[in-house]
Amino acid sequence: MITMRGILRLVAVAIAAAMMSGGAAQAATFKLKIGAGHPPVGLWVATIKDVFVPRITDRVAKETGHKIEWTEAYGGTVCKLGECLEAVESGLLDLADVHVPTEPAKLLAHNFMFFVPFGTSDPRLAAKTVWDVYESTPALKKVLEERYNQVFIGPGIVGNYGLVTNFKWTNVSELRGRKIAAIGPNMPWLQGTGAVGVQSTLNEAYTSMQTGVYDGWVMLADPILSFKLNEVSKQFVDMDFGAIATPLITMNKDAFNGLPPEVRKIILEEGKHYNEVMGRVTYEKQVASVARMKELGLEVRQADAGMKEAWAKQLANIPKQRFEEINKARMPGEVVYVYVKALKAAGHKFPRDWEAER
Repeated sequence: MITMRGILRLVAVAIAAAMMSGGAAQAATFKLKIGAGHPPVGLWVATIKDVFVPRITDRVAKETGHKIEWTEAYGGTVCKLGECLEAVESGLLDLADVHVPTEPAKLLAHNFMFFVPFGTSDPRLAAKTVWDVYESTPALKKVLEERYNQVFIGPGIVGNYGLVTNFKWTNVSELRGRKIAAIGPNMPWLQGTGAVGVQSTLNEAYTSMQTGVYDGWVMLADPILSFKLNEVSKQFVDMDFGAIATPLITMNKDAFNGLPPEVRKIILEEGKHYNEVMGRVTYEKQVASVARMKELGLEVRQADAGMKEAWAKQLANIPKQRFEEINKARMPGEVVYVYVKALKAAGHKFPRDWEAER
């Protein structure tokens, strides 16, 4: 259903087309609101703010003669974590990072990377692979359009997940009884450890670690520094749980359709560019963050192959469980194994053969 806002955009496009007919290259101005639940200290939001938005602005001006005026609302100023999908659906925002793990039910299928523990630790490969999976699984985009009135623009990526704690440990048995936070879809990664999983978000991580609400986080290297968790932690164990596509930029379908075709094309192309840039800068930030944590005195340890194999073995068959759950939700469950196959084809070796156990 087209909203009043969508009708007004279509009228604006018609007026712009009329103004440009007959060679009269007069520009139209389009106002867009973009937001995120996280602040720009998160690399995925900073890349939206510093790369995605200005590139669209510049390209639209240079290539179409039109103008984009942005209202940027990051850090939960319009939509808090878990509210951005609805904000885009309703038109409160035109575009946003809907951050898939904060929508574990509505975007169940889009959380597919979380359902394959010990994926690639390389954000560059992860970014390319997630793009390819979206392209080869059109039902993912269809869910966004038909259920939530929004258009897929592009997924970002965050770095390789490990475990940061306010205590030091060397054996998995030492995690028993400890409260460990996770964003939600990755909570099952803690199965078999004896740890007590606590669902949380980065925005509340520092205070919760400081006050003992929980003792650790299933977390990647970059936000440990950008959200200053190193100040309330003692150790980071790089578990190679995998780099994950948690950011996802979408756009309100009415707002998208209300733009001229040449502007829509640029936005879609910049969604692809965002994905590519995120793979590269996340990799660079990951390497730098691990080195910086060591400099700041945080003990950093790499899990060996034996630990990863033992950890993977004690997990339930998460890919199969989620495959079935996604199908029951009338979403494309096969996306889980599309991702597994894509990583294996790229040379990734899992510590447990999830595909053989489907």
